[in-house]
Amino acid sequence: MPKIDTVFFDWGGVVANDPGDDFFGQLLKNIGATDEQITAIFETYMRRFMRGQITEQEYWQEIKSNFGLSIPDTISDEFMKWNGLTANRDVLDLISELKQSGLKVAILSNVIEPTYNVLKKAGYYDLFDDTIASCKVGFAKPEQDIYQISLDRLGTTADKSLFIDDKQWNLDPASQMGFSVILAENPEQIIRDVKKKLA
Repeated sequence: MPKIDTVFFDWGGVVANDPGDDFFGQLLKNIGATDEQITAIFETYMRRFMRGQITEQEYWQEIKSNFGLSIPDTISDEFMKWNGLTANRDVLDLISELKQSGLKVAILSNVIEPTYNVLKKAGYYDLFDDTIASCKVGFAKPEQDIYQISLDRLGTTADKSLFIDDKQWNLDPASQMGFSVILAENPEQIIRDVKKKLA
């Protein structure tokens, strides 16, 4: 088997401890959405928002007009409160170590524009060789296209790549394409498993 030369990290639930799913649901609840509406929003508008097919303004506008919810003008600021905007120190140290040892490291993440902007502004993406974000490339995990785009952007192949994600359904397509994969459970386990895979 070829030696791994590139490691792809998901953001929420991997580099940051909080996956973010509950946060987005709670944000919608706070503006009065019911559980049924939240499910509908996730399956429709969120899918398009995640792929950059609609802007943040269009996203809130569609929710407002289709669900009759009142959206405060400051809604974007709410994204700053997500715990997942703070990376785990130990995982960041691991990323630095990998880079120092000559490996390429990249983010491969399903992310909406406001979150992408906050993370970029905080300088987190600068720690990586590249950031493949669903809202920028028009595809989202588990669609195979986003994995292929990631490989092309980093100039590598699946059999030389390791991908870490906190959701099994995002790892399955990568696995089928030939990536080595790790299901993230907590920082200690991520660090241990990455080192084991690269040994």
